[in-house]
Amino acid sequence: MMKPLSFRHTLNPMRRGSLFYLLFFGSVAIYGSFLNVYYIELGLTGRQIGIIIAISPLVTLLFATPLSALADRRRWRGRILQVALAGVAITIFLLRYPRTFLTIVPLCVLMAIFFSPVLSIADSLIARMANRRGLNYGSMRLWGSVGFASGAIIFGSLWQRFGYAHMFVVGSLALIPVIWIAGLQEEGQVAQQRARPPISVLMQDLGLVMILVATFFVGISTSLAIAFKGIYMHYLGGEQFLIGAFVSVSAFSEILTMRYGSRIAERLRGPRALLLSYVLMGIAFLGYVLVRTPWMLLLLAVFEGLGFGLFFTNTVHTINQRAPAEWASTAQSLMTVGMFGLAPLIAGPLGGLIHDTLGPPVIFIVGSFALGLAALVLTFATLKGMMAPVKRDT
Repeated sequence: MMKPLSFRHTLNPMRRGSLFYLLFFGSVAIYGSFLNVYYIELGLTGRQIGIIIAISPLVTLLFATPLSALADRRRWRGRILQVALAGVAITIFLLRYPRTFLTIVPLCVLMAIFFSPVLSIADSLIARMANRRGLNYGSMRLWGSVGFASGAIIFGSLWQRFGYAHMFVVGSLALIPVIWIAGLQEEGQVAQQRARPPISVLMQDLGLVMILVATFFVGISTSLAIAFKGIYMHYLGGEQFLIGAFVSVSAFSEILTMRYGSRIAERLRGPRALLLSYVLMGIAFLGYVLVRTPWMLLLLAVFEGLGFGLFFTNTVHTINQRAPAEWASTAQSLMTVGMFGLAPLIAGPLGGLIHDTLGPPVIFIVGSFALGLAALVLTFATLKGMMAPVKRDT
C-alpha cells in the first residue's frame, strides 16, 4: 500500500518558495511601514527614532553571519529559520505595551536578534533550490513584493480607520503560517566526499567583494528610504492610506523587474543590469527631493520599485553563483550584514540628524549620492575584470 504524500510533497518547489515570500513579506507589511509613524505619535523625536532604527543593523552586524554560519555548518537552516521567525512573532506582540523610548529599546534589540538571520537563510535555501531545479528565482521572489504591496495598502487603510492598537497582534499572528512554510523548504545536498573549503574563500573572490561593497552603498539609500518614506509622506501632508500606497506602489513595481530580472541581465550582460537598477533608484530619489505634493511621490515610487526589483534579484543571484555551496547562507548573510546591518547603522542616526536639522528632503539627496558611489564601485570592478563569471556547484 502506498504511503500518502506529505503536504510538503503536494506543493511543488516553485510554490513553496513563492508562498514563503508572499506570507513573509505580507506579514512585514502589517507593521513595517508604520512603526516609525507610530513612534512619532508616541512623542519620540527624530534622534530617538534614528537610534531605534540603528538597533536592528547593529544587531544584524553582530549576529547575522554567526547564526547563518551555524546554520551552514550544522545544516540546520530550516530549523534556525523557524526558531528565528517564532522569536520575531513574540517580540512584535510584546511591542504593543511600551510607551516610552527606554521601554521600547530592549524589545527592539530582542526582535533584531531573531530577525537577523531570517533573510540570509531563506534566500540561500530558495535561491539554491531554484538553481538545482532550473527555476526562475525572481518569479518566486516577486511574490514577496505582491505580499508587501498588498499588505501595505490594505493595512494602511485599516490603521487609518482603527488606529495602531491592533497592529502588533495582527502582525504576530500573521507569522504563524510563515513559520509553517519555512519548515517545508528543502536543504539540498552537498557532496559528502568533498572537504568544506575555508570560509576565507569568500573574501578571496574580488568580484564578490566588490558586489558586497556596492550593495553596502545601495543599502545606505534603501535604509534611508525604508526608515523615512512614511515620515516624508506624513511631512508632505499624506495620511495613513497614502503612506501605505507609497510603499505599495513601489513594491508592486518591483514585480516586473523581479520576474524578468534574469532575462534583462542576460541581455545586458550581468553588471550592466545592476548599474541600470542603480540609475532607476537614483531617478526616484532625486524626484522625491523636488516634489512638494504627496500624490506625486506615488509616481516616482514606480522608478524606485523597478530599480530595486532588478537590483535585489540580480544581487542575490550573483552572490549565489560566486559562493561555494557549503557557505551558501553565510555568503548571503554578508549581503545582509552590509545592506541591512552596517548601512542602516550609519543611515539611521544620520537620517534622524538630517530630519531634525536640514529637513526630510535632504535625506533623499544623501540617498542619491550613495547610489552614485555604488555605480562607481561596480563600474571599476567591471573595467578591472573582477566580475568575470565563476562556476560553482549548487
